[in-house]
Amino acid sequence: IGGAFMKGHVLKVGPMENGQITFDNQVILASFGTYSAAGLGTVTYNDQGQLVDGAMGHLERHIVHMALPGGVTVEVMRWSNHINLRITMAPRAGQDGHCGNFNGNPGDDTTDAIRARIGMGVPQGESLFRTYTPAVPGKRETLSDCPPAKKAKAEQACRAAGRTDLEACTFDACFAGTQYVNEGM
Repeated sequence: IGGAFMKGHVLKVGPMENGQITFDNQVILASFGTYSAAGLGTVTYNDQGQLVDGAMGHLERHIVHMALPGGVTVEVMRWSNHINLRITMAPRAGQDGHCGNFNGNPGDDTTDAIRARIGMGVPQGESLFRTYTPAVPGKRETLSDCPPAKKAKAEQACRAAGRTDLEACTFDACFAGTQYVNEGM
């Protein structure tokens, strides 16, 4: 998290295996505790909180809670090789992004509609990620991009979980992993 919202400061949270919690590239909270972020808010790291992905509920929790300017809260669930996050905030004039524009109309939050409003992605100079892969116009993964054997395994897992949204579940299970077939149930 960075930019003007953070008055030029940058707060990063990575996964457990190869990531850290840093503020302006300095490691903070190597273990559970609380950090005051330059008068911008607090960062608390503990094992408390509701998960974004209920399928991960059997695992040990490592959750970073951020109370940031303007009443914005961010919770980051740190897993072995990935993170999940929840952002909570009030709508703001002109708000738009990857998850939509917060106007209550999901019909204008499709990938095409978002790209038409804000472009293909974050410019490389503004990216917080170590590696940068620019968005490719027109290229989107579809279920047909999933190898047949992997697709069959994904569909079987979705059926076994009793999922009724078989196509969406199979897509998620194929590209993210079968551990997610119970997500959102």
